Amino acid sequence: MTTAEENKAFIKDMLGSKKQLEDYPDRFDRNLVMHEPACLPFGGTYMGLEQFQKFYPEVRDFYDFSRFELLGVYGDGDMVFATVRAGLAHSDGTIFIAEQFRFEGTKLVEVRLHICDDQKAARTTGMRIGG
Repeated sequence: MTTAEENKAFIKDMLGSKKQLEDYPDRFDRNLVMHEPACLPFGGTYMGLEQFQKFYPEVRDFYDFSRFELLGVYGDGDMVFATVRAGLAHSDGTIFIAEQFRFEGTKLVEVRLHICDDQKAARTTGMRIGG
């Protein structure tokens, strides 16, 4: 298995089994950078495990992980992309997201979340999507 295939399998396992990053301490760099869209309640850029642990409870409150569906995982070189349909907590709404994972070797060093959704979902959550 190549490094790219190994990283793709890791993301598929982590997201598919709804595990948290801390469940894989050997797979991420402690200086991990995470970019969350500004339209989310926890939007911003976070650097390092400590900042990640501070904002992540807001993520757990925002999504309904019982309705979290991994749609696909795609990889090329040091990048892995995952597409997800995510249930929104306290509503029947869902949004589609794409997560971009950048690796150095087998260590995850950067995550960037992209929202790929429509205005109905935005109104449901109060998010501002687009111009």
